[in-house]
Amino acid sequence: MDKMERRYDLDWMRVILILLVFIFHSGRAFNFFPYHVEDTVKSMGATQFQQFLLAWMLPMIFIISGAGIWYGLGYQKAGRFIWGKVLRLLVPFVFAIFVLSPHQVYLERINHGQFSGSFFQWFPHYFEGVYGLDGGNFTVFGLHLWYLIVLFLYSLIFLPLFMLLHSKVGRPIVKGFGSIFKIPGLIYVMGLILALPIAYINPETILGMRGFGDWNLVYYAIVLIFGFLCFADDRVQASIVRQRWVSLIVGIVLYLMYRVFHIIPKSPVLPLGSFHEVMVSWCLVMGFLGFGMKYLCGTNGFLKYSTEAVLSFYILHQPVILVIAFWVVQLQLPVLAKYIIIAVLSFVIIIGLYEVIKRIGVLRLLFGMKLRRAVAKVQE
Repeated sequence: MDKMERRYDLDWMRVILILLVFIFHSGRAFNFFPYHVEDTVKSMGATQFQQFLLAWMLPMIFIISGAGIWYGLGYQKAGRFIWGKVLRLLVPFVFAIFVLSPHQVYLERINHGQFSGSFFQWFPHYFEGVYGLDGGNFTVFGLHLWYLIVLFLYSLIFLPLFMLLHSKVGRPIVKGFGSIFKIPGLIYVMGLILALPIAYINPETILGMRGFGDWNLVYYAIVLIFGFLCFADDRVQASIVRQRWVSLIVGIVLYLMYRVFHIIPKSPVLPLGSFHEVMVSWCLVMGFLGFGMKYLCGTNGFLKYSTEAVLSFYILHQPVILVIAFWVVQLQLPVLAKYIIIAVLSFVIIIGLYEVIKRIGVLRLLFGMKLRRAVAKVQE
């Protein structure tokens, strides 16, 4: 098979999105919503900025993940694809549950006044109950790494569908999808479809709960499949690029109506607030995706370095941020100064840890990186 041309725009967007996740978590101690480590002083500015990121950041990450599956199946058979997901997603997830998660829960218990004592005194309690479900401590969902296990499970669950769509048998389906969504304006119909699981699935169920980056699991499944289909057809991508300004402007206007001016449609029959919320998200995603595909086409040394580092950076960022934030929130400083200290120190420490990880084979494996010989073979 001929070597596929690399999509640098996807690399850029993946790196930018993970940096935004880092920026988001660096300020979580100062918003008005519960977090593992909280400051007694809250910031409305930080809260508003983080709500804006939540509106579109995770859905766009799943779009990019769907694109990655499309291109991954272009050069891998099912067995190799699954094994790759085990190494890149499942192994780091399991490692993090037992090594990178315990101290995060401990810091939360200390910060919230739920425990008093050393980490080693608390550690046996880590295996009591399930975090987030029964008030327990064991992080079955991996805290911030829930994305890894969800993407892993979706990659397995939908693999038959993805393989069908990637085959000659599935090409008519992909072409039909492209023929529909290449039509100007029809891309926004996906927003209406995505609103259905938000509006009608019980949020008290596992599929409907909004604890996964402010959206539910069915929503992410649909977005992942759309991302796969979108990058399977150039016409859909071209349509998204052409409509990028409309998407971005409409998304911002709808966001201002929803968050700032609290103008939410009301209806005795339909949950229009949910439809409004999802359309905000979808328009922003389509806008940023269109600009990314249009302009982020080149590469450089920073992108090459960041593309290899991005998963390790993601895995490490919250465990490091919480340690720094735990001490910084106790300082008598303005919120902005605390935020800068948390972000700068955390970034430097994460990059330092990554420089160690990338040089040691077993650590590369635990953090989902390819072994050096595999990297060298890919770059030949």
